[in-house]
Parts: sequence; structure tokens; C-alpha cells
Amino acid sequence: MAISRLDILIDRFRNGTIGQDEHEELLQLLSQEENARQAKKFFKEIMKLQPENSLHFNAYESHQLYEEIEEQIHQEKQPSMLRSFPILKWAGIAAAASVLLMFGYSLFQKGPELKPQVAEAQQAAPDFLPGKKNKAVLILADNSQIVLDSTNAGLLGTQGNAMITKAANGEIIYEHGNASNGASAPVYNILEIPVGGEYQLVLADGTKVWLNSESRLKFPVSFSGNSREVEVSGEAYFEIAQNKSKPFKVHFNDAAVEVLGTHFNVNAYTSENNQAVTLLQGSVKVVNPGKEVLIKPGQQARLTGNGNINVKEVDTEEAVAWKNGYFMFVDEDIKSIMKKLSRWYGFTAEYQGNVDGEHFGGMISRYKKISEVLSMFERTGTIKFKLIQGDQSGKGRKLIISK
Repeated sequence: MAISRLDILIDRFRNGTIGQDEHEELLQLLSQEENARQAKKFFKEIMKLQPENSLHFNAYESHQLYEEIEEQIHQEKQPSMLRSFPILKWAGIAAAASVLLMFGYSLFQKGPELKPQVAEAQQAAPDFLPGKKNKAVLILADNSQIVLDSTNAGLLGTQGNAMITKAANGEIIYEHGNASNGASAPVYNILEIPVGGEYQLVLADGTKVWLNSESRLKFPVSFSGNSREVEVSGEAYFEIAQNKSKPFKVHFNDAAVEVLGTHFNVNAYTSENNQAVTLLQGSVKVVNPGKEVLIKPGQQARLTGNGNINVKEVDTEEAVAWKNGYFMFVDEDIKSIMKKLSRWYGFTAEYQGNVDGEHFGGMISRYKKISEVLSMFERTGTIKFKLIQGDQSGKGRKLIISK
């Protein structure tokens, strides 16, 4: 395969040998539609690198690329940085801009010779810490509770014929002996994830479940009978253990997903207008009262308020970004973005003035302080934020959003 000019520039970027003129050329190439696939791949690679790795991108280069991206976006008559770009521009301009915003921007902020007043203001301003992994409460069949984030690894107890173990990485694992087929009533446990938490669980059949903040999973401690069924609210990602004789069903609200063995994401927050099932691998049937559809990998079924099921092709990585440790926004409404952030950082959003119609795109780690996330949006010059810290328990914590 022939080596393209874009390949050469990307290699020079990786090696830290790219010059200013080549920076501009790289940006131009990444923003071209025919290079969208390669731009996206490059974007993902950069996201995996730590911002502090100055061997790849130092503060001066961040400042240069920032200026180049600003100029490029203005030339294309797009609003500056992340604001309101069409989805079709995502792989080009948005990806190129995000290379700076997610990788070089933190270094740019750290450079006192570039923006000392911004650094000082951020140090003095209130901030919200991100949520954390392995934060959850396990509710047993007798309604007793185990606070998992303050429980040591090891055997937690037994439920029915299942042993419950907490692994060293925090994962909860259910293991069972020989279950009798329907001889005894099923025993259910509930895993509840609070605001600012997330958790991983292995069910008795080997199915793996990741739960997002403010989510809840009800499940039997062992599976007997002819099916495997669980109930979820909030958001969860499933990797279903294959068992052709026992289909797996995920119930959420009045709908359900039926599978044999597959990987998919369920977004079932009741605060959202539309709930969605996104398929990454295998095949699933999405059932709503009176309606059902089969979806294929790369498709998303959206359940609307009027009972319809709409299917469309999507970028599955957006749906599972939370599981992989990122926030990912694609031409997304500011109020929708604030719902996601509030579940993770634990604040109440308050809007001053009309912010409807403000859409943004970008990608950033979920484990950043909220000031770093909000700075991304404030760079557009179209939105402002004010943090109200609240008390030590987090009560009264508020984010005021205005134009």
C-alpha cells in the first residue's frame, strides 16, 4: 500500500518532528471528507495518550495548533471550536479540533507564559470532582445492604445457592452450584449505582454487565428455568454469555431486549425523551408493547414516547463512550449534555436565559475535574458556567448555565 502525505505527517506528529507549516497541512488533510476514516482513527489514538506526555505534544505546539484550528474553522465559516458543527463535519474539523482540546489543551492551560490569568482563575474557582469507579450498593434478598465502595475484596456472602465475591479490581462475581430447574423460587439481588458512580458485575451465567451512574439492575442470583431475565433502569452495557437453550431478556420500563449471546448498550433513563438500545455485536430483538424490531450491529433502536421504535445506523462508540471512560458528544444539545454531566458530577443544572439551540461536539475523559470539561465549551465564546459548591456533603451543588 502506498504511503500517503497524511501518513507521513501523522508519523511526524507522533515523533514530535512536525513543523508549523506541516501542522497546518495536517489540519487541512484531516478536515477533508475523503480522509474521515483515517482522521477518526488518529483522533482515537491521541485520546489514549496522557496529556502530560510532552514528548508528543508540548505547550508551545498546543498553542500553535490551537491558533491554526481557530483560523481553519473561521475560514470554513463554522463557529469557533466545538459549537454547532454539522454531524458530517465530525470526522474532519471536529476530530482535528478535539486532538488539541482533549490532548494538548490541558498543557496549553498549564503554560503560564501563554495563559497565566486562566490558570490563576481556575485555581481560585470552585470545582467538582468526577465520579469514581466501584461505587455502588448491593441490596440482598432480605433487603440488607452492602456498600461496595467501602467493602474489602473477598467473599461477601451467599444468596440462594450462589456465592458472591468481590474481586481485587472491585468487580462483583456471582458463582453458583447445580441449580434445580424451577424447583425453588428465584432469589433476586439489586445493584444500585448512585450519582457519581459506576460498577461492573458478572452474573451467575458468566454474563458481564457495566452500569453507569444513577442506574439499577435487578437480577436472580442464579438462572433456572428456560430463560435468563433481568431488569434495568438507567444505563447498562451487556456482554451476554451464549446459551442457545436459555435466551437472555433485559426488561426496562415497558420494553425488553431479547438475545442469545451478544454485546449491546441499553439507555433507559426515565429522564430522557427517548430510550435506546445500541448493538455492537450479534443480533437482538427490541420489544415495545405492540411492536418489535430486529437490529444488527451498528444499529440503534430508539423507543419514543408514543410507543414507536425507530432504527438508524450509528457510531456505536458514542453509545459506549461512558463504559470506556469518556464523555462523547456529537452535535448534542447543551441540556442533554448537562443531564449526562450532572449524573456523574452530582449537581443541579440551572439555566439563565435561553440556551436552546446550542449544540456541541467533542470527547474528554470522564475522570477530569468539571472545570476542565466546561472550559472546552467556554472556548466557543457562546456559553458560560458558574459553579456553586454547596456544602461538604454536596447538598446545594449547582451549575448555572448562561449565554
